[in-house]
Amino acid sequence: NGTGVGVAVIDSGVSLPPDLVKQVVYSQTFVSQNADEKYGHGTHVAGIIAGIGKDSSKQYVGVAPAAGIINLRVLDDNGTGTDSNVIAAIQRAIALKSQYNIRVMNLSLGRPVKESYTTDPLCQAVESAWKAGIVVVVAAGNDGRNNSQGTNGYGTISSPGNDPYVITV
Repeated sequence: NGTGVGVAVIDSGVSLPPDLVKQVVYSQTFVSQNADEKYGHGTHVAGIIAGIGKDSSKQYVGVAPAAGIINLRVLDDNGTGTDSNVIAAIQRAIALKSQYNIRVMNLSLGRPVKESYTTDPLCQAVESAWKAGIVVVVAAGNDGRNNSQGTNGYGTISSPGNDPYVITV
């Protein structure tokens, strides 16, 4: 149930609905808005991880409802952000690892792959988290079979999901 485990959510922030009000143990923003969000994505992700089901009479409970959420906001109210903010949040999660027993980091975000994972700064950052003993879960991307880049749907995994040291979903 996640008791004693911290999960860093690097996303658009986490608001505090009844399902998450006690689960969020730390919040920091890396954008010009506060750590709460209006976009909805980070709160949704945090609910999947640690929601207690209060709003649904326990019908919908997160996979680890006793886990602590470390809310690191890197995306603005439109869901956009920068590599440098994501990297800074990853570094902050590593620094907070012992204090909050961060064992898992979730990044449901990404951007197009621009270079090999061996030189990509985002990939290097997630590898630093992995080397620190944090399991890193990253979104594969939302491009699917989108052929707008002429790839016929192949090679559409976003960075840092292309790094072999992370779990890409």
